[in-house]
Amino acid sequence: MLPDPDRTQFITEDVDRKGDSQALLKSAYEAVEHARNFEPARLAQTLTNYVRLLTRDRQYESARAYAQEILKIEDNTNNAVEAIIAFGICAAQTNQLDEAEQYFNQAADLSRKINYPIGLARALQYLSSTVLLLRGQFHLALTLVEEAGILREEQGGKHWNEPFLRGLIYQIVGDRRHCRQVLDELVMQVEPGTQLAAAYYFLWARLTMDEGEVEQAKEYLRLGLRVANRIGVIDLNLWIRLEYSRFHRLKNEAAVARTWADDALHHAQRYQLNYFIGLSLLERAQTNWDSGDQTRAEKDLDEAIGVLDPLCAAFDLTRARFLRALWYRQTNHPNAEAAWLEAVHYIIRDGFAFILEKEQDLAFPLIAAHVRSKTPEVRTATEDLLRHLANVPPPLLRIASLGQFAVWKGRRRIPDQAWTRRKAGEMFRYLLLQPNRAAGKEVIIEALWPDHPSDKPEDLLHQATSALRHALEPDLPDKFPSRYLKVEGEHIALVLPPGSVVDFEHFERSLPLAIQARSTDRLLEALNLYSGELFPSDRYTDWSAERRQSLDELHQRGLLALAKAYLSQSQFYNAINCCRQILSVDSWNEDAVLITMQSYAGMNNVPHALQAFQELKNVLQKEFNIDPRADLRELAEMLRKR
Repeated sequence: MLPDPDRTQFITEDVDRKGDSQALLKSAYEAVEHARNFEPARLAQTLTNYVRLLTRDRQYESARAYAQEILKIEDNTNNAVEAIIAFGICAAQTNQLDEAEQYFNQAADLSRKINYPIGLARALQYLSSTVLLLRGQFHLALTLVEEAGILREEQGGKHWNEPFLRGLIYQIVGDRRHCRQVLDELVMQVEPGTQLAAAYYFLWARLTMDEGEVEQAKEYLRLGLRVANRIGVIDLNLWIRLEYSRFHRLKNEAAVARTWADDALHHAQRYQLNYFIGLSLLERAQTNWDSGDQTRAEKDLDEAIGVLDPLCAAFDLTRARFLRALWYRQTNHPNAEAAWLEAVHYIIRDGFAFILEKEQDLAFPLIAAHVRSKTPEVRTATEDLLRHLANVPPPLLRIASLGQFAVWKGRRRIPDQAWTRRKAGEMFRYLLLQPNRAAGKEVIIEALWPDHPSDKPEDLLHQATSALRHALEPDLPDKFPSRYLKVEGEHIALVLPPGSVVDFEHFERSLPLAIQARSTDRLLEALNLYSGELFPSDRYTDWSAERRQSLDELHQRGLLALAKAYLSQSQFYNAINCCRQILSVDSWNEDAVLITMQSYAGMNNVPHALQAFQELKNVLQKEFNIDPRADLRELAEMLRKR
C-alpha cells in the first residue's frame, strides 16, 4: 500500500507539494469530455489518465466505472493494461486482496503479450506493494520489484518507488546493510516536500529505531509526518503515525504511544483500510501491555488477528502470535506452551525466523525457557526453530583494531568488560589475524596459554570459547550454536557476516592501491585509516607481532609515497612533515632523509638539508658503523658546493 509510482501528463511532483488533486481531476475530466465530443480516437488515453487520478484520490467506484469503459473501447492495448491495473488497485485498497492479485497478474500477462514493458513494471510493482508485502511474501515481492526496476531502466526511466520498496523489505527482514544501500541510492533523488521525501524519512526512522538510535528517529518522524500531512498521502501518513507509537514505546512512554496508536486506528477506520486497522490494533495492544493493562492488550491482539486473518497477512499474524506466546509466558498463563507451539509453527512454516533475530532481547530468553520445557513436543519444536534461526544472518560486526580495540554489533558497541572475561577478547583478536580466521585448538592453546601450569588447558580453551560466544551474543540460548563462532572438531573459526568491516583489513586493501595511484587525496584518505598500532593491549604477545610490524611498515611506505607526491608538487613543508613521521619511528630511513634534503634544497635551506644528512650519518655510524648510501652523499656534496 504505497503511492502510485507513475507520473502521467497530469501527475507531477508539483502535485505532491501542493496537493492540488481537485484541479487535476477537473482538468482530466474536461479532457475526457473533449475527446468524447471531438477526438474519439483519444478517448481511451484520456480515460486512462483520468482513472489514474481517480484511484489516487480514492474514488474507487468512479475509477472502476471509467476503467470498464476503457475495456469496452480497447482490449489488447496499453490502455487496457492500465484499466486492469486500476481494477487491481481498487480491489487492493478496498480489502479484496485475492481479487487484486488476479487483476495484477492479468495485467502482467497482457503486458507480456502485447510487449508493454512499463505496464508490466507497474503490474509487478503493485502486486508486490499492495498484495505480497501485506501477506509477508517478502522474497517474492523483492524479486518482482527488482524485475520492475530493470524493466523501467531498459525503457530509459526509473522511479523511486522500486528502490524504496526494496529498502522497506530489507528493513522488515532485518537486512540493515542493504537497507542503508537503498537509502544511499535514494538520497540524490530526494526533493523537499515530495512523496519520496516522506517515504525516505519514514524508512530512515524505522531503520534507526531498529539500530537503537531512538532519538535520531524522532527528527525523521517529524519531517516525514509534516510532508505526509501536507501532500495527503494516506498510507504513508498511517505508517508514520504507527512509527511514532513505536518510538514512544521504545522510550518507555506507553501512554503517549497509545495516543498515537489510537490516532492511527481512527484514521485507518475512517478510510476503511483493514490492513492498517489490524496494524493499529496490534500496535495499541503492545502499548496497553506496556502500560500494565493486560486485559485490553489481549482484547486488541484478538481483534487485530480477526482483522488481519481474512487478508492472509501472514507476517503480521505471526508477530501477533509471537506476542501472545511472549505475554503468556511472562504471566505464567496455562496456555503458554500452546501459544508458543502455535507461534513456532507459523514462524517455521512461513520462513519468519528473522522475527526472532530482530526481537532477540525478548525472543532469545523465550527460546531458552522453552528449550528446558518438560513437555517433549515443546522441546522438539523449539529445537527445530533453533535450526531455522541458525540460517538467519546475525548483525554485521564493525571492528576497530588500530590504536584501540572495540567491536560494534550493528550500531551497538559491545561493552568493553565483555572482552575481559576468560580471555574472550584475546581469542577474538587472535582468530581475527589467522588465515581464514580459523585455527586448530592445539595451536590456539599454545598461542594464548604458552606457560600455563594447568594440566587441562582444554578447559581454559572451553571457558574462553564460551566467554567469547557470550560476548558476541549474550542472550543466545544454551543449545543454540553461535552464528559468529564455529567450533567443529579440532578447529575454531570466527565467522563475520558479509558486509562486516575490520579496520586493519580495510587499511591493507586501500593503501597499496593509493600508493599505486600516486594520488595525494587517496593517500591521505588511506593513511587516515591508520589510527595507531594494531591491538595495543597485545603489544607484547608473540602471535600479534608479525602482523603489527607488517601494518607499521605499510604505514611507513604510505607516508613515503605521500612525501614523494608532495615533493613532486613542490609542497616542501608537507613532504618534510611526512618524513618526520617516518624518521620518528625509523631514524635511519634513507629514503625519508633524501626527500627531506631535497625538500629543504627546494626551499633554498641548505643548512637544514645538510643537518638532516649529518644526523643520518651519525645514526648509521653509531648503530651499524656504515656511511649513508651514495646518492645521499652525492647530494650532500653538491649542496656544500652551493
